[in-house]
This record gives sequence, C-alpha cells and structure tokens, in this order.
Amino acid sequence: SACGVVNLKISKFGGITKTRVARDLCTELGLAMTIEDCWGGDITTAAIVHLAQSTRADMRFTVTDFNSYNTVCNADGSPQRVDGRVVASD
Repeated sequence: SACGVVNLKISKFGGITKTRVARDLCTELGLAMTIEDCWGGDITTAAIVHLAQSTRADMRFTVTDFNSYNTVCNADGSPQRVDGRVVASD
C-alpha cells in the first residue's frame, strides 16, 4: 500500500468528533494512526489519550503526551507518562 500510518491532529480536523470519524475511517481501511494535536498541555493530552484509548490497539501507532513537554500543570489527574506509555487516571 502507499500509506501505512497517518497522523490525526485533533484541532486540524476541527475537534474530537470529527477526528473520531477520521479515526473510524482509518480503522476501516486498516491504516494505523498517530493520535495527537498541534500542541498543548494537560487538557489537550487528556483529549488525545481518551481518543487513543477508544481506538483499537492494533491501529494505534503512537500517541503524543504534550503535557510532558511543559513545566506548568493546569489540570489535576491528567494523563502521565509511565515507563514510556501514557496512562490516563482512573
């Protein structure tokens, strides 16, 4: 195939709902995905992780945890990187 992995950026698609539609299409076509956004902190990372966790595991290529790039925390209980993986809070 000409493409094996695509990059889905939530804000580029116009939000989580529209990105979910693109995610579902990619899944149907068998295209793995990097799920992320253009930039962000705790709240953006929470949106990314929730979308990623509702995506079939075999279709998740990577997920970006932008809050690990920042020094300011703006949300309690935000997803955190643990042993190289992003983990959402309970």
